[in-house]
Amino acid sequence: MKEQIEGLKALIDNPDDLSTLPQIITQLEEYHTNSVTRENQDLERITKLQDANRNLLSQIPISNGEPDKEEEKTITFEDAQEQLINTMQNVGGNQ
Repeated sequence: MKEQIEGLKALIDNPDDLSTLPQIITQLEEYHTNSVTRENQDLERITKLQDANRNLLSQIPISNGEPDKEEEKTITFEDAQEQLINTMQNVGGNQ
């Protein structure tokens, strides 16, 4: 792009010399083509990332405000006592 700017400045300084104008136009057309191609590639990448993001977000469970069924179960003293006895029996391995 710097070359095109310098060429246009030279054209302003010497408007009678139009010999570099076709080269400048060709370079600007190439730059424009490359910019459009790069823009399209970027948009494709953004679209793929958005799709991947939506897919991952859809996998996250959303609570409906009701407590989990596991939380509803209350642990009784007898349950705790039984768990403690089972744990104490397993200490040191099953002999």
